[in-house]
Amino acid sequence: MFKLKTKLLAFVAALLCAGPVLAQDSGPLIDILVRKGLINDQEAEDLRADLVKDFATTSAGKLNLSSSLTEFRIAGDMRVRYEGRGGELVNGDDQNRDRFRYRFRSALTGKLLNNWGFGARLESGGGSRSTNVTFADDGGPYAKTNDGLFIGQLYATWAPTAEWTFTAGRMANPLVTTSMVWDGDINPEGMAEQYRTRQGNNEFFVTLAQFMYGTSGNQDPFAAITPANIAGTEDLYLTAWQAGYKRYINGATTFFQISPVVYAYLGADQRANIAGFNGVMTATAPAPINNLFVLEVPIEYNWVAANGVPLRAFADIAINMDSDQRARKFGRADLDGENMASHFGFQYGKATLPGEWDARVIYQSVGAFALDANLVDSDLFDSRTNMQGFILGGNYALGTATQLSVTYAAGERKDDSVIASGAGDIGSNNLLNKYWLLQVDVSVKF
Repeated sequence: MFKLKTKLLAFVAALLCAGPVLAQDSGPLIDILVRKGLINDQEAEDLRADLVKDFATTSAGKLNLSSSLTEFRIAGDMRVRYEGRGGELVNGDDQNRDRFRYRFRSALTGKLLNNWGFGARLESGGGSRSTNVTFADDGGPYAKTNDGLFIGQLYATWAPTAEWTFTAGRMANPLVTTSMVWDGDINPEGMAEQYRTRQGNNEFFVTLAQFMYGTSGNQDPFAAITPANIAGTEDLYLTAWQAGYKRYINGATTFFQISPVVYAYLGADQRANIAGFNGVMTATAPAPINNLFVLEVPIEYNWVAANGVPLRAFADIAINMDSDQRARKFGRADLDGENMASHFGFQYGKATLPGEWDARVIYQSVGAFALDANLVDSDLFDSRTNMQGFILGGNYALGTATQLSVTYAAGERKDDSVIASGAGDIGSNNLLNKYWLLQVDVSVKF
């Protein structure tokens, strides 16, 4: 019995010392040995002391983390891209832009005691809709003028129950949406409240968001506000109300989801909101957000084919319910029908494990007065509304954490009688007629 006990103790000790994670989680195993009578209380304390001592000599043991942490994670990605984009202007001239670019993102996330959490992410590129840095666009050969790191995300969370989560700060977009309405690189600033519950095969969720769109430079409550100085005296907010339903049909792999969301702007008084978004949209000023009250309805259906390949069909429909006034103030009351935006797509496969691949095709059409041109995707149709066309893309998993991606898009103005509004790279003064894009990416995640 003594030999058996000694061998068992030696085996367990060796097992627990095999790695830092096992050593940290050894308490319950030692307690089991005590309850089984295989070791006594003193032997258990000696074993714990030895494990703590051994763990302190490892690399992980030298990392002194706060005792309030219950979970800590470091993750990120790096991407190298070739991008070519070009277009035809309304006068028939062609304009092209070819670039090699890179992206770096590194995030720290953690969970704390009492249901709190946090997140922070550093990323290259200072733009709101791009974290890319272009090769050799600095002042001299191999200079680093434009190669800085920026705070892309910084937020705190509180989850008082399993259903509720509250977030404040600069966060990943909490809304279910698509690139038609929101560029995936945008990390909005503000607050979000999320509720999610599941009852059998039915899941319900609600997301409320209050994003600060822009802040005023002057909010002196004692200053006399006159027509001459009223511009820029109010903060501007974008609010969102989303309610979603998800129906599981065959486990987690087959489901249907619909997630309508309404967007409204607060503080968007055309006289008082901040410069850049002040006033009305014109042929040379696409940024103003006057008369935008948008309903978006993203829908998707995921299932698995008979050969085991995952499939996904998805759509996104949006309508600006105040587009008639936006068109009238633009000077084209006859275009009040340019209020709709649609996005239909299908994806075959999912590139997860080495050797796996996926492919997708998307058709998109966005009316001239349907969406906020400051938020739409900056790549696929050059940050513009009043564009329609196709998108083809695919991914190939070179490794578990390495992927090759190709994206091609081709589009044209939806209505030739009005501008393709947006802050694009191709075509000055929004005078873009046709557009194409090719991107080839190699990405590594860690």
